[in-house]
Amino acid sequence: MECPTCGEYGDLILAKVRRTGQEVVVCTECDNLWAEPGSAPDIDASEGVAEFLAAAGLADDWKELELLAKLPAG
Repeated sequence: MECPTCGEYGDLILAKVRRTGQEVVVCTECDNLWAEPGSAPDIDASEGVAEFLAAAGLADDWKELELLAKLPAG
């Protein structure tokens, strides 16, 4: 699936926040995150990985995420 922010440059990955178990979608290129993986990624509904993790009281580090699977194209 193509990132609405950076296009074809980044992969959208389904990930899980290790400490909370929440599933999210992240872009490996622009570091945007979508907190609702069941809906199509929309640029207006995104936030930065670091900001999302900091707001949850976690370190703003990708190590807080467990990368699960690349979202299929289309």
